[in-house]
Amino acid sequence: MDVQLGSTERKYLLAVYLTLNEMGWTRLKKISNFLKVKMPSAKQFLERLSDIELIYYEHRGGISLTPEGKKIAIAENAHFNAVKVFFCEILQLSQEEADEAAWNIYFNLSPSIAKKFSDFARFLFEEEGKEIVEKIKNFLSQPRKIIAPCPLSGENVEDKTK
Repeated sequence: MDVQLGSTERKYLLAVYLTLNEMGWTRLKKISNFLKVKMPSAKQFLERLSDIELIYYEHRGGISLTPEGKKIAIAENAHFNAVKVFFCEILQLSQEEADEAAWNIYFNLSPSIAKKFSDFARFLFEEEGKEIVEKIKNFLSQPRKIIAPCPLSGENVEDKTK
């Protein structure tokens, strides 16, 4: 089955995967809390994932992944984690900042762009990318003063970012 998922469905499928307990199931309230959304909103998307047979979901019951849902969620998790590692290891964000950035940015990318971003992040950790990573880290640690033209007025604007 080749299912086209929107960004919100991808997010909910990953949330189901990440909130599964050791028995392989989760609950609506747990997913709602995890995503910081109201339960009716979560219920709506979980019902959609159930309709397209990616999760098993019964009203007031446990929620688990179908084999196809699990396959998609595992791939989604791998791509998501590569993006999160990029923020944490390359851009030197804290674990909390990296997690927030990944949740805010990753699911706003189309699946094809998200995969390319993930592939790029993975490349940076392979042998060929290690030199690039060191250069990026060095660059980010240096104070810099950049004079850039303001795009609207043509005036020079000083950027005093670290």
